[in-house]
Amino acid sequence: MAPRREQGFTLIEALIAMAIVSLVVISYIGIRTSALIDATEARNWRLAREIAEEKMSELLAGARETPPQSGETVELDKYQGFSYRIAIGESAVADLEAEVASSGVQEGSAESERINWQRERDNFRKARSLGLSAVDYEDKLREEDYQRRLAEKVPSADEFEEVAVCCYFPKMNADYEGQKDALLIKSKVSTLALSGLTPKQAESIAAAKGQGSGSGDPAAATPGGSGGSSPGGKQ
Repeated sequence: MAPRREQGFTLIEALIAMAIVSLVVISYIGIRTSALIDATEARNWRLAREIAEEKMSELLAGARETPPQSGETVELDKYQGFSYRIAIGESAVADLEAEVASSGVQEGSAESERINWQRERDNFRKARSLGLSAVDYEDKLREEDYQRRLAEKVPSADEFEEVAVCCYFPKMNADYEGQKDALLIKSKVSTLALSGLTPKQAESIAAAKGQGSGSGDPAAATPGGSGGSSPGGKQ
């Protein structure tokens, strides 16, 4: 009697087939996940630039009803996880740039300490070039604070402040919880545009303080538009 011919897969063959299918499916899912992460990251950077440029355009055009608060972080309800900060004045902009440079660095790490050391060294060099001690230089920066000068002097279309707008947004593949990327752009903006006053209002204030005219078109007087941009914090 001839032996019966076996039909179908053995258990081992079935397991091997399942393993092959699983590898293919997992690889496919991994590719799709990576593509989704890349697309989301690109979308976040594009949106961050749009937000930063929109806020800078408002400042350049003097379209804000109230003066911006330098250093204040504003959350954007429309875009979850997104926020922006405006820095006005040379020292405030420098501080913000240093923060952006270290935004992808965990606090207390060796890289964080290196960035802080670099910042302190730069301040020391600037202080020495002015013949000041480090303490005196810090005092000088505080005396030149934008908010104080804005309160003391009438806004003018002919005087400009260095301004930076930084947009923060969630970092993909973050190294630690809450880590964010940051995109920063800079420009020169007239003090009249920053004040939120109309030229006539500035003229009235100037006349009352005896400081001369602060009139002019803030948009027309602004040099160079939105200036350069420097994305930062992307690791």
